[in-house]
Amino acid sequence: MRRSTFNCHVFLSLSLLIFSSLTFASDVISPKNTVMHFYRALLNDDSRSYSKLVNKYVSDELLRSINDSSLCNYDSDGAASAAEIEKLCSQKHECKEDKRSYICDWYGIWVESDVNYFTKSQDVYPSWETNIKTSLLMQTGQESIVNVTLGDGTEPINTLRVALKKVDNRWKIIRVTESE
Repeated sequence: MRRSTFNCHVFLSLSLLIFSSLTFASDVISPKNTVMHFYRALLNDDSRSYSKLVNKYVSDELLRSINDSSLCNYDSDGAASAAEIEKLCSQKHECKEDKRSYICDWYGIWVESDVNYFTKSQDVYPSWETNIKTSLLMQTGQESIVNVTLGDGTEPINTLRVALKKVDNRWKIIRVTESE
């Protein structure tokens, strides 16, 4: 009798442990938490780990659009040859002025040429680093939209809409736009 009681307690304890771990894991990988983790790291991190950060949280398609746009709009860091840059940058991209910036369509993703793609700003204010709020606007099995508010009102507040899709069972950012 004692052995079956002990086994029952062990089973219940292990079940609770597994259930709590699964609950925690699903919480960590939710679209809302993915966006929160990304912006915390982006706004508080140094440039040495930027590449690692975007590789973890940003889709390959978006990363390619941002990188190619940057390569054609700013001085190259030597990662590509002059011929590769010329070939890439001579391709026609639809461009237009949008609000306060110039944007171009890079493979179906509109990328601003004079601001950080993820903040839609040239500046990062101290209140943005410590005041990040996220809210889930829409979620299906494979896509999600999260609203992000940066700042507390002591400096300009920045509100963004972040679209994500599931890639290899992880949420990845596929587009960032300014909220209306």
